[in-house]
Amino acid sequence: MNILLIEEKVPFLILPVKDPIACHILDVLKARKGDEIDIGVQNGPKGKATLSAITDDVVHLLIQWNEDHTNDLYPIGLLVGLSRPQTCRKILEQASALGASRIDFFVSDKSEPSYRESRLWKTNEWKDKIIKGSEQAFSTFIPECQVWNSLAECTEQLRANSLRLAFDNYESVQTLEDLKSWKENQYYHIAVGAERGWSKEERRFLIENQFSLLSMGPRVLRQETAVVVAMGQVLSQFWKP
Repeated sequence: MNILLIEEKVPFLILPVKDPIACHILDVLKARKGDEIDIGVQNGPKGKATLSAITDDVVHLLIQWNEDHTNDLYPIGLLVGLSRPQTCRKILEQASALGASRIDFFVSDKSEPSYRESRLWKTNEWKDKIIKGSEQAFSTFIPECQVWNSLAECTEQLRANSLRLAFDNYESVQTLEDLKSWKENQYYHIAVGAERGWSKEERRFLIENQFSLLSMGPRVLRQETAVVVAMGQVLSQFWKP
C-alpha cells in the first residue's frame, strides 16, 4: 500500500488499534508518533496524515489535504471473460494498478456460470481488490466495475467511436503495431477472453462489432498475464515522451 484511501474527506481519523488500517500503519509501515503517511479520498484529493497519538486502544491521525487533482485513469475500458474467482482477483488488482477506467466482466461462452455466485462478487471483495490496486499505484481514482450476463450485453454500453481491440492467439492476423488508426485522446476498449479463450461465435460477434483481433505472440498466456500484456501494449502509447 503506497497510499491509504478512505471514503470521505475528514480532518482526522481515530482508529481502533485492531483495525486493519491501524495494524498496517503500525506493523507494516512501522510508523510511530509524529510520522507522516500518504492518504487520499477515493476519487478525491491526496494529503498527509500525521500520527499524532497512539494509545493502548486507538491510533489518532491528523490530516492535511492537498488541492483536488486531475483524474489520472487512462481512457481504457477492459472487457474480460468471467473466470475463476482467484484469477479475477488478480485481474481486478492489476488492471486497477495499471489505470483502467472501467473493468467489465461478462459470462462468456466458455465461462462457468457459477463463478458469478462466488463470494468475490456477492460481497464487497471485488471493490476491495480495486482499491488495493489503486493504492499500489499511488492513485486516488477508482475504476468502475460491473459484471454482465454475456458479451453481447457487455458491449451494449461501449463508447461510440472508440478503438476496439480483442486479443486472440488463434484467428488473429495482425498485431497492435499493424494498426494505423491510433488517435490522440481516443478511448480504447480492450477485450480478453475467459481462461479457455473465445468461442467461434464470440470471435464472429467481436468482428461484427468493430473489434480488431490482435495477436500477443505464439505462446499461450494465463488470462491474468494476457490482461497485463494487452494493457501494457496499449498504455505504451501514453507512456511515450
